[in-house]
Amino acid sequence: MTMNRREFISGAAVAAAGGMTSQSAAAASERTNTFPVLSGREFKGLEGAIAPIFTPYGKDGSINGDIVGRMVEFLIGKGISGFYVGGGTGEHVLLSVDERKYLAESVISAVAGRAKVIVHVGCTYTEDSATLAKHAEKAGADWIASLGPLVFGQNFEASYFHYSRIASATSLPLMIYCWYRELDPARERKFFDIPNLKGLKYTGHNFWSVQELKRMLDKEAVFFVGDDPHLLGGLSMNGLFSGGIGTTYNVIPEKFARICGLAKSGRFVEASPVQDGANRIVGLLSRSSNFSFRKLAMKLHGFDCGLARSPFGRPVPSDEGAAFLRELETTLAQIG
Repeated sequence: MTMNRREFISGAAVAAAGGMTSQSAAAASERTNTFPVLSGREFKGLEGAIAPIFTPYGKDGSINGDIVGRMVEFLIGKGISGFYVGGGTGEHVLLSVDERKYLAESVISAVAGRAKVIVHVGCTYTEDSATLAKHAEKAGADWIASLGPLVFGQNFEASYFHYSRIASATSLPLMIYCWYRELDPARERKFFDIPNLKGLKYTGHNFWSVQELKRMLDKEAVFFVGDDPHLLGGLSMNGLFSGGIGTTYNVIPEKFARICGLAKSGRFVEASPVQDGANRIVGLLSRSSNFSFRKLAMKLHGFDCGLARSPFGRPVPSDEGAAFLRELETTLAQIG
């Protein structure tokens, strides 16, 4: 007898489940939890799809607080479980310290305790980072996060000082951000000697290095996948990552929320086509180096976020913008 691929997968699943019926296998899948189980209060609810929200601007170039609030409602309604505020997607170093404070306050107020809020406080000047860390705690953030030193101090000693100073400014837990650089587990482990440094966002592809880092730690820590097209791959590292944080979550939040939900319950086969469809959108948004195109995509959801500030973003010719939105709308319809 010849067995097709679908029959083989179905049969293998039943065999793996010890001959369970499809109904009992599904029930067992729902009881599965592939995410880490962390006991600290600071980790409660910190999992799933976290959106690094765009910073929307009005016609005068100032931050549009009304759109911030509306986007928060939209994203929560689509299954987003947290917000990462003022990171790269939010144009961090292109905002003034006062603008970053206002953005954090706007998101925290709109969220109103319904989701976790991580405020990115990394700045070129460490003392500005410390100022933002203090403000984030006062404003009601759940966590703070930071990149390492920007431009200057590109070494371990300067990075350790930078993170230590930020951590000392607040009692909030701190998440560091490894962005497209080699993650050296032995080096990174030393940062976790800082008492309230308890998490890492990893935008890279070497998940084994994150696994090695976790094995070296003598305290609880949370890890998030930061590379959108590799979310499912990271979540397949059983018990390592608690979810993901990525730009495309703003545009197709329900897809990334679903990937996280399916992966958490061990339903990786079901999650695979969702990731495949999401990656088509990632590819489309990444086609241009002009970040303004990514913000333009939010117009399909009724949000005019304005252009990204230069040099990150540039004006988008009207014909190119219209063609981009048509292609995006067609692709969204195709992936369902």
